[in-house]
This record gives sequence, structure tokens and C-alpha cells, in this order.
Amino acid sequence: MHNHQKRTNGKSLVLKLFKASLVIMILGCIVSCKKEFSGPITEQITLNNITIPEGFKIEKLYSPGAHEQGSWVSITKDDKGRLYASDQFGTIYSVTLPDTANKLDSVVVKKIDIKLGMAQGLLWHENTLYALVNASNENDLGIQSGFYKITDANSDDEFDTVKMLRTFNGWGEHGPHNITLAPDGQSLFMVLGNHTDIPEDIGSVIPRNWGEDNLLPVIKDPSGHANDVKAPGGWVVKTDFEGRDWTLLNVGLRNTYDIAFNPDGELFGFDSDMEYDMGMPWYRPIRLCHLTSGGDFGWRTGTGKFDAEFPDNLPSIANLGQGSPTGLLEGEGLKFPEYYQNGFYLFDWSYGTMYFASLTPKGSSYTAEVTEFISGVPLPLTNGIVGNDGAMYFLTGGRRLESALYKLTYTGALNNEVKIPVPNELGKNERSLRKKIESFQSIKSPDQIDFLVENLDHEDRYIRFSSRVALENQDVAIWKHKIVEDESVLRKTALAIAIGHQGEDNDRVEALKALMKLDWADLNSIEKIDFLRAIELLIIRSNQSLDASLQRAIATKLLPYHLKESEHLNKEITKLLSYLDSSEILEATIYKMENDTITSNLKSNYLSGDITKRSDQYGKDVENMLKNMPNQQNISYAKSLSEVKSGWTKALRERYFRWYNRALKKSGGKQYANFIKAIQRKALVNVPDEERAYFESLSSESMNQQVDLMKDVRMPDGPGKNYTVALVEKAFNENKKDANFANGANFYRSSMCVLCHSIKGVGGNSGPELTQIGTRFSIKDIAEAIVNPSQTVSDRYRNTIYHLNNGNTIRGRAVEERDDEIIVSINAFSPDMTSTIKRADIDTVEESSQSAMPAGLINSLNEKELSDLLAFLVAGGDENNKIYN
Repeated sequence: MHNHQKRTNGKSLVLKLFKASLVIMILGCIVSCKKEFSGPITEQITLNNITIPEGFKIEKLYSPGAHEQGSWVSITKDDKGRLYASDQFGTIYSVTLPDTANKLDSVVVKKIDIKLGMAQGLLWHENTLYALVNASNENDLGIQSGFYKITDANSDDEFDTVKMLRTFNGWGEHGPHNITLAPDGQSLFMVLGNHTDIPEDIGSVIPRNWGEDNLLPVIKDPSGHANDVKAPGGWVVKTDFEGRDWTLLNVGLRNTYDIAFNPDGELFGFDSDMEYDMGMPWYRPIRLCHLTSGGDFGWRTGTGKFDAEFPDNLPSIANLGQGSPTGLLEGEGLKFPEYYQNGFYLFDWSYGTMYFASLTPKGSSYTAEVTEFISGVPLPLTNGIVGNDGAMYFLTGGRRLESALYKLTYTGALNNEVKIPVPNELGKNERSLRKKIESFQSIKSPDQIDFLVENLDHEDRYIRFSSRVALENQDVAIWKHKIVEDESVLRKTALAIAIGHQGEDNDRVEALKALMKLDWADLNSIEKIDFLRAIELLIIRSNQSLDASLQRAIATKLLPYHLKESEHLNKEITKLLSYLDSSEILEATIYKMENDTITSNLKSNYLSGDITKRSDQYGKDVENMLKNMPNQQNISYAKSLSEVKSGWTKALRERYFRWYNRALKKSGGKQYANFIKAIQRKALVNVPDEERAYFESLSSESMNQQVDLMKDVRMPDGPGKNYTVALVEKAFNENKKDANFANGANFYRSSMCVLCHSIKGVGGNSGPELTQIGTRFSIKDIAEAIVNPSQTVSDRYRNTIYHLNNGNTIRGRAVEERDDEIIVSINAFSPDMTSTIKRADIDTVEESSQSAMPAGLINSLNEKELSDLLAFLVAGGDENNKIYN
């Protein structure tokens, strides 16, 4: 008995020790796993001017420019792990990486012997290379923008056959972009920018009667950018491998360059902003969008962009501030810590930054945690791929910049194998419901009307949206009567929006009457937003003027709540009441514009709170702008009141027009002041002729207070020379260690750079903003842009040549387009110098291949002076930049 007890106690002791050890092991594992897997790595290291997370290794494998192979922008891989990359303005190359099988010592690059290139999208699938080509109308290869299939017909491991499956009407920076394989491997998805026409002969899950859908007149971009581009903007399309059947799936993007699927089979895109709009209520940051079937993301030209809260468009799942989105890469297959295997890598070309977005299901969509992953100066990221070895391979380049192929690997200890991502259980039911609803976007199913209407007030916004799109694809006569019968506010407003899109005018009147029966005080914030937008759309889509009694009913319902709701609702109520010419709003709105100058709530539009570490390369400049930030809400009020015709007194007008004087002293995007002046011109139309000059003068005081950009400038000592790219590089490399900030700032002015380009908000706006030039341009690239300015001209700054009927020509950039005439800026150094061209006088129009920037502007500088100027450019006008240390 005693011995048995000893043995039992011994076993018990061993068991206790084992359990204790197990607990310690588990705790240790939890600690180490938490360090590795629970979130992003916060420790950073810098190698060759590229900042990466600790534990990672980066290698520069190949430089296409060193071999005269252009600037690479797209990449894919075949079944053997061989890569294919395309030069933006040239051909396609195969890239064989060293591995144990081929025993190569270095990367081997070979030009593919086919007459095809300029592919911004490449995809390998089943022994076929697919290319989405973005080609100018005149190019060395003689090819068109379109979708191509490239094959090896005789199986000798050499491509020999090119088949064009479809052409597209569009090219350039907003042309056809990228291509990806559907999760089931049965189809292809493509994304095309907003300057690419949607073909008339393709199918669509989105009803094709889209419109600009703005209640008040749109003010187009004063620089002329995208002024002729109509709804619905950038788009996503699905097709088969022979390009026979096409279905339009998404619209309303601005210029999404890349798309990718997540493990749940959901599609995402990384959409661009319009940096000229910074400071304006219609500005949209770069953003990650969940591209559900039938989704419209609300891009419209100029001031016409939809508010993200409007129910007739979908929002982003993450806003990232300013930048130039390029690649979007899903992390499946990467031999990285587990956190970095399941999410998206977002490539930003402008600021040389790659972000990682970790997604969490929320309803049928997601939320995103976005953190900076890598960054560099310069590092103009274009696209990436997951290699067969679990490394990330990515490209830099574009716009003829110095290009490179990089390899990123994780060298730390991995306690996990590379996992095959599995669909999330969280949100699975909601996603399944949405996909069931989406199936009725392409087929007519009268027996499903009740099911679709039932989901118009689902708590999930994406399900509500998909249900309305599916309903609009059904016969309107079957469901339009339900707006009178249904008691749900969200269903009633969704039905009103659908009737606005698909009904007749008498249907729209009945829908308005149904909405007027709702009690505003009983509505929650979402219902109020949807209510206001539904009324707007019913008015916008009507082919006849709104009945006076209905106008009075709307005004009577909303006037008691004017400026008493949230900022968003106040903006929309003011807009609607301005359209109705409700003079009762003037005094209160102007008082609000005079006294509400708080802008702290605007920061999130320009710097996401999740990625403030980005400020080393970008945030400081935005913070500087935010110190003198305009109040976007007041700009919205000013634009709305510019349409009010009645009720003005001289005192009210004086207060209103003096607001413009204050607004013009604020900072914003490159077209900020021009937009403000354009709104002012709209308002002046409603001023009596005899008073117009007086009120215009009230808002022009700030223009007389602008700094004389050339005041006290010191001319260079010289002697100068006719610089080549090599001489510029040589001058910088030999003198950069003694770079002088003050001298650089002076020569930035004396060389007249400041007249066309701005740095940190100081300078002209007829050329690209240069604050962040150092994040994407090498010294060689900067030298090339200065010495040979016409080699690469951005679409946005390209001049147009107008050939007139009388034989004369006018060269410049359209800054305003009217029904019968075009206002053209004809001098880059003096953008206000314009010429008015009657449309009837125009014979032909062509794009100029010559840059507005003349060559030789630096030829008066000696090498030290030139080096100081280049250092100033690389530093982005920041005297604390490390280049001066």
C-alpha cells in the first residue's frame, strides 16, 4: 500500500512537472507566435535607401535600363516559375531566375520575338500568355490598345503566335491596365481607366442608362483634365479565354491600375485620387475598394464625384491619403510570417511606398488594417508577383524612369508552413446571400421580386446595394407600385432611387409623393441620407420641371432642419434647398461660412490614422497644407449658394463675396484657387450687371497679395554649358556633399522652375508638383526630364494643337470648355494668358508630342549651382532633409 502510494505520488509529480513544462512551452509559443503572427512587424531596417521590416532581405536582381530594355510596369509567371515583364513603351521580356535546377548564377533576360508590347497587364494561364495592351495611337510596334493572346503553336518553348481578341478605344495613363484570373480558373477579369470607352456590344450587370446624376451644375477641372469624360468612369469587365463573351461588372472608378481576389473569392481594386482636388469637398483619397458585382463607385468628372455616403454608389474599405496606386498583390504563397500571407500588398508609385492591408470580414464586406510595409527613395513601384520560391518579386519603373526587378524574402525564423488560405467563416452567410442576390443582376426572375425588395433594407450596405441593382434589371412595371405599399424607410428610398433610374416621369412624381409622407424627425441618419439622395435623383432624372407644389412641399419639409443636422446632412439639405431657390437659407448659411472655420476633422481625408508613419515621406507635406487648410464644408455651401437667385440683399452679397477673399488665401491642391474662382464666377452670374464689377473686386484682394515668385532672385554666376544627362549626373555626384539649401532654392527660381512647378505649395501649377520628386525619380531620371523634357510627357500636362479653318494653329492646354468655345492656356510660364477658340472655327485637333517645358533651362548654371538645384529638388524643398546633413 505504501509503495503503491509512493509510485502514485511519483507519477503525480511527474505529471505535474510535465503539465508545468507544457504550460511553459505553450506560453512560450504564444509569446513567440504573437511576436511573429499577431500583427505587422514594427521594427524597421534600411538597406540601400529602402526601408523594410526587420527580418526581411531585399535584393536588386536586374536593371532593364542598363540593358536598354525600357521601364517595366507589369509582371506574371509561367508554370516553370519563369517571369514575363513588359516595358511600358516597348516589348515583352522573359526573365529566368537562378535556381538549383537551371544552375544559373544570375538573372537571364530575353526579348520575346513577337510584335507586341506596351502591356500594362500580363497573365499566364494554361500555356498561354494574355496581355492587356495600353498603346498610343502612334507607336513603334504598330499595335492597338486591346486584349491579346500569345501562344507557342509549335511547342518549341518560344512564343510565335499573337491573336488580338478585342481592341479598346483608350490609352495612356488612364487606359487599359491589368488582368487577373478568376478564383475558379474559368474566366478573366480586367480593369480599365476612365479614359477608356466602354464598348457598346458587351453585356452588363449594371443598367446602362447611367448618368452624371448631379443636382447642381458640375464645375469641370480648370486644367481641362478629364473634362470630356462622361459617366461612368473606370470599369471592370469579365470575359472568357477567347474574348467572346464580355460582362461589365463595375463602374465609377477613377483610374484603378490593378485588381486581385482574396481567399473568399472577392475582388478588390486600388483606386487613385485626383490630387488637384485636395482641399475640396469632392476630393477622394487613394482607396482600397471591394468590387462587388454591379458596384458603382461614384467617380464623375470635376466637382461631380458622388459623396461616399450616397446609396447609389459604394464606399472604399480603406482610405490612404494621397498617392498614385499601381500594383495590388494578394499574399497567398509567400514564405512570410503568417500575418503577411493573408492580405493585400498595395503599391504606391508616387511616394515609393508599399502597404499591407489585413482584411477582417464585416457583414458581406470587410474592414482593413493598413500599415506601411516597405518604402524607398526613389522607389516608383509598379507591379509584383509571388514567386514559386515563396519570395516576392516586384518592379519599379514607369514613365521611362529607371527600372528594376527586386526580390524580397523573409530570413527570420518561421514556425509555420506557407498556408493555403481558406475562406473566412466570419461573414460567410452574408457573402452567400449577396452572391445569391447578384445572380439576379443578369437574369430576369419575376418570381424573385419579393426576395429582392425584402433585402433592400438589409443592415448590410453591400447587400442593399446589390438588391437594388438586381431589382433595376427586372421589369420596372412589376415592382414600381411597391413604393406606395412598403412601410420600411430604406426599402421605400431604395425603390425611389430605382424608379428614378428606370421609371417614367409619372412614376417619379408618385415616388416623390410617397417620400413626402415620411416624417423627417422619425428617420435615422442613414435613412435621412438615402431620403435626400432619392429626392435628388428623382428630380435629376425627370424630363420635365418639378411641379411647384412639390417644390414647396420639399422645401417646407426641410427648412426647419437646415444647418441643424450632421455636417453631411447639412451639406445635402443646403444643396437641395439652393436648387429649390429657397432664399430663407441665405443668412444662416453665410453666417455659418463666416464663423465655422474648424478644419481638424479633415485630416483623415489626407492622412489615414493607421498609416501616419508614412509622414516621413509624405505626411509632413500634408501636415503643412493642413495648417492652412480650407473648410470643405464652407466650400460646399458657397457652391450651393452660387445657384440661389432670389432673396439677396447688398449686405448679404458683400458678406458672401468677401468669403471668397478669405478662401483664396487657403491652401489646397493645384487647382484649388481656380476652382474657388470658378465657383465665384458662377455666383456672379446671378448678380445684377451694374453691381458685378464691385462684387468681383471684393474677392480678388488675396490675388493681389500673392508673393512675387521672382522677387530678389539672384541670377547664376555661371559659366553655364550645354548639359547632357551624363554631365548633370556628374555635376551632382561631384558636388552633392556640399549642397546648399538657400542656393538651391534661389536657382529653383532663377531657372524659372518655380513659374510652372510648385514645391510645398509655392510656385506655378502648369507643370507637375515636385515636392515628392525624390521618392520616385533617381538623379538620372531627373536629369533626363530636365535635359529631354519631351521624351515622356504625362497625359495630364500634354498640350493640344488646334488647327483652325483659317490655316492658323493654336497650341496649349484647355482650361475651360463651354458649349460653343474652348479657353486655352497658351503659355506655361503665364497660365492666365489664354486664347478663346470658337468650336465652329476648329478644323482638326491633335495631341502635341512636345513638352510645354523648353529644354536648356539649366544651361546658365555652373556645376555647383546645378548640384544645389538638384539637391533642392531631391529634398522636396525641405532644408532638414538628410541630403543636407
